[in-house]
Parts: sequence; structure tokens; C-alpha cells
Amino acid sequence: MSTIEDLCREHDLLVLGQDGIVRIPFLVKGTLRVPPVVGMSRIQEAFSAKEGATGRPANAVTTVRLEDAQVLREPVIDRDTMRVTDEFIYQVLPVFDPEELIEQDLDRVVNELYNLPFEHVLDFLGRVSSALSSCPERLEALQQLFRHTATVADLYIDFSFASLGVLLNPESAREMVDRELSSFGIQGSRFMDSWVEVSDNSMGGLSEELSPTEAQETSGDCTSPEKMYLRAMPTRQLHLTAGNAPAIPIISTARAISLKSPAVIKSPYGATLGGALVSLAACAVAPDHPSVRNLSIVYWPGGDERVEDVFFRPNAFDRIVVWGAPDAVESVKSRAMFTKLITLNPRYGMSWIGREAFESDDFMEAARRGAVDTMIWNQKACIASSVHYVEGDENQVRAYAQALQKELAEWDRIAPNFLDPAAQGQIRRLRRGKLLNAEWMVNKQNEGDRQNEGISSVVIVVKGEFDMMDHTLSRMVIVRPVSRLEDALPFLNQSVSTVGVFPESRRKELCDRILARGVSTTYPLGMGDRMSTGLAHDGMKVYSELMDWKNR
Repeated sequence: MSTIEDLCREHDLLVLGQDGIVRIPFLVKGTLRVPPVVGMSRIQEAFSAKEGATGRPANAVTTVRLEDAQVLREPVIDRDTMRVTDEFIYQVLPVFDPEELIEQDLDRVVNELYNLPFEHVLDFLGRVSSALSSCPERLEALQQLFRHTATVADLYIDFSFASLGVLLNPESAREMVDRELSSFGIQGSRFMDSWVEVSDNSMGGLSEELSPTEAQETSGDCTSPEKMYLRAMPTRQLHLTAGNAPAIPIISTARAISLKSPAVIKSPYGATLGGALVSLAACAVAPDHPSVRNLSIVYWPGGDERVEDVFFRPNAFDRIVVWGAPDAVESVKSRAMFTKLITLNPRYGMSWIGREAFESDDFMEAARRGAVDTMIWNQKACIASSVHYVEGDENQVRAYAQALQKELAEWDRIAPNFLDPAAQGQIRRLRRGKLLNAEWMVNKQNEGDRQNEGISSVVIVVKGEFDMMDHTLSRMVIVRPVSRLEDALPFLNQSVSTVGVFPESRRKELCDRILARGVSTTYPLGMGDRMSTGLAHDGMKVYSELMDWKNR
């Protein structure tokens, strides 16, 4: 049996060369596919040609396709200043034919994967998790490689890599399946392994009762069964993952494996390393396992019609899971109309602070908790808080905003922020335009910088309306005063994922009214990223949505 290290050495994978090139493998239906050796001159020529053909600046062209490879280009970020440099990392990836990833032999899949005992799946996940934990030097090297281009602080990167094994933990997978697929008081894994009797009280239908002729006795067993059975059948899945958090592709992979489902996982730009690592682990520990032979982890540029016209046609997949920006989600919806879509839409969180916070200086604690919810994956996660509604007078709201600014400054100190040029430009436009009259409280990386450059985080007290499409999602908090927390109810809709409330008594009071307006979760302020197996995601049980429930 090979190890991850063996495969990396054999194929020269996941190692950053002096020329800034790193070779990234794919998993194609259980086979490790490695990219060809491509020199820098060929790469630069391809990028120059695309820049010339499109008229776009160098930084705007991120991918090129060669005859035998794909190349991604990511700018290197100075970890001290968290600013983009003039250097790049080039990832060379293989190519693939989309037709080869679509599963057509359903009888084979039923025999070798659908009927695979769930315990065998858990054993496989455990072996993959162990393979990842047994190569600490490789993981450390990958962390260093990811740091070169990561737009989040090292604090987040370290946590992400430390949690890789947890995401593929077999006991967590068992609990997720048993809870999310449970029905009739029966654990979910039983429905995956066999037909389960759920009723012994079936009734005849209307047509049977109204039939003008009586059914005749026959020698065969064709009478209506008294007992009814239910089964959760796996589905062929396409997961289009987002790059706002590197764990997302691995979460999608764990879901597909846990549900015994043939799957294609799209690694996103900016987060291909995680998928490559899981591909290597799977091939190292069990290349012939049914879960490996029916899994593909690949990359293609979003919107590539050569790939997506094949993947989005009817009956190519049974489920398509879409994470991402509004335009990406809408594009898939319009092009894959005949396949069941599970959309994990872009959303944002809110924080509500009641006037009780100002009765005994609790607003300082509320600000600390509000900052914790704001900083969930550097405010990029769909549950991170972006708007804080504060119930109080002008001085109280200002005091809360100032306390929040100080809390964010501490986050800036331990986890320096990357503010990309687009976000900087957006802040500059807001400060000079729509939010000219707002109260700005700015934390800077370097107080000697010019007015709008070097910003690390910002709190803005806005008394009027605020358009969320203007939000940078880059450590920007909009604080809005309200006379009563109930006054914020009209601003809730299905775009709001979570609302954290302080104090707890007000959360219990307003909980149902908040959730009735499309919000998925309310929680005590400061607990926005708490997790538990079996909880709903975006208002649905995702595992149950991914399965086909069958009756007999």
C-alpha cells in the first residue's frame, strides 16, 4: 500500500518549485491523474496570449488551458503587510473529458456502491483520516504553500489544516447520517443499507375501490402488500463548491462518500489543495474501494461551456449542489432546469443588541461577542455577521460602535487582514458617496498610510438605509440604531442566514418572529459558528435532500 508521501515523490506533486510552479493531481473515478510537466516559458506565453486576446490586465486573467493541462495563476501575498505582490504561484493541473466523469452504468453502481454496507464506508473514511494525520510534514509543507496566496490570516489557515481529519471523521459521519436520515424513529443508516418496514397498515387506493370489475384470484403473489417499506437510495451528485472557505470542498466530499453516492466534486479557484490532498489519501489507502472508484475531484473554470454543457444536461446527475455568488447560482439554475438543485445561496448574518446591554456596561461584552460573530472565517462565511442593530440612544450606539472597533483592532493584531484592491476601492467610493454622512471608525494597519489605504477593519454607524450589495465582506460592520429591536424585523428576509441576539431573554422573546421571516438560525450573540451534527443548513436537512427516498 502506498502513502501520500510515496505518491507525491513518485509524481512530483504538491511541491513548490523555484520557478513558482506546483503540480496538482485530480481524482478521476478512482484513478489518480497527474498533470504533465509544463515549463515556465510555455505558461507565460499562454497567459500573455490570453491577456492580449481579451484585453484584460494581467491580474485579471487567472486561468489558461493548454492542450494537455490547465494552469491557475494566483498572486503571492506578503504575509507581513497582507498586500498583493508582483509575484505569482502557478498551479499546473490535468485536463479531463467531462463525458468520462458521468456515470451511466447504474447496475454496476447499485451492485458495488449502493449495496456497500455503511460500516465499510465508515471504515474507509477512518483510513483516509488516518492517512492525513500520519503525514504531518506534508501537511506542514502544504500549509506553507497555501500561505503564499491565502487571503486570510495564518490563524485561520492553521485551524483549517488542523481540522482536516475531523471533517472526515467516521463517527461524525455516522452521527450525521443517523440523525439527518432518521425517520419513524429509526436511525438513518438503516435506510441506506436495506429496505426498512415502516408501516403495516397500507390502504387501497381510490381507483382500486372504484374499479368496475372485481379482481380475480390468481396463483401468483400479486395481492396488495399489507406492509410498506422505505429506503434512502444514493444519487449521482455534482458538487460545485465555493472558495470562500477551503473546508467546503472537503465537506462536500465527505457528504458524498458518507451517502454512498457517485460524485464529481469541483475544487474552486483558490482552494484546490484540499481536494488534491484528499485525492492522494484515497488513492493511497484504498484505490480499489467502491467509494474511490466512484469519486472524482477536479477543477475547471466556472462557466466553461465545454464542461458544463455536458454536466448540466438532463440525466447526467441526479443532484447538483451549488455554493457560490448570486450570479453563479442563477447561471446553474437556468442551465440545469431538469436536475434537482440544492442551492446553498450567498447569505449574511446579523447581530441584535438590546438596550439591556447598556444597563451595567454589558455593551462591552456584547461588542466582544459581536466581533466573534463578525470574524467567522474573516467575515467571508455566509453566517458571519455583517450588520449590527443596536437598541439605544445616539450616545449608547456610539459607545457600542467604539467598543466594537476596539475588539476588531485586537483581531487585526492577532490575525492581520487582507483587503483586496476591489474592497479598497469600494470603501473609498462609499466614504466619498453613499456613506459620506455616516460615522466612520477605522482601524488601520499603518497609521501613516493615506486615508483609505491600509484599512484593516471598519465600523460604520449608518442611520439611514444600507444596501447589502455595497458590503465588502472584509471586516466591515454596519451599525444601525433602532428604537426597538422589533424595528429591525422588516429588514429580515431569506438572504439573512443567522441572527445573534443579546441578551438571551430578548432572543427567546423574538425568536419565532425572526425565523418566520426567512432566517435559518437564531443563537445567543457570540455563538454564531457553533456546530452540531444533524442541524439544518440553510433551512434544510442537506443529507436528506441528497438522497432519493424510495417506497415499495
